[in-house]
Amino acid sequence: MNLTKNQKVLVGILHFLPVIGLITYFVFLFSFIFGNIQNLEHHSGKELPIEFFKDFLGAFIVIMLTVLISIGVKVFDIIHLTKSNKNDTKNKILMWILLFVFAGTIAEIVYYFLEILPEKKENNTDL
Repeated sequence: MNLTKNQKVLVGILHFLPVIGLITYFVFLFSFIFGNIQNLEHHSGKELPIEFFKDFLGAFIVIMLTVLISIGVKVFDIIHLTKSNKNDTKNKILMWILLFVFAGTIAEIVYYFLEILPEKKENNTDL
């Protein structure tokens, strides 16, 4: 699968978005928790105040977008792996898929730098 330079840059950005999304999620979560501690201490009812759930919505949206982007990147990497290694008789495809499943985003970033970003050179036998 041949990608142009612009496509490679876009794919690289998409590979790093789950990491950025996870950091953003934790920022939302901690600000949500620490921002609502004082409100929860002064609340005496059995039910939680509606502000509690409004603030949680931002963190929930961020984590859902992060999960969807991560799944999309994983699917793209598996498709790219199978199309670019059709003639590979070794267990390279199986190894990468297992890394994608068990190591997740870290393996996808490593795959981007090792397999997608470098220019594949064609074997020229004409002299």
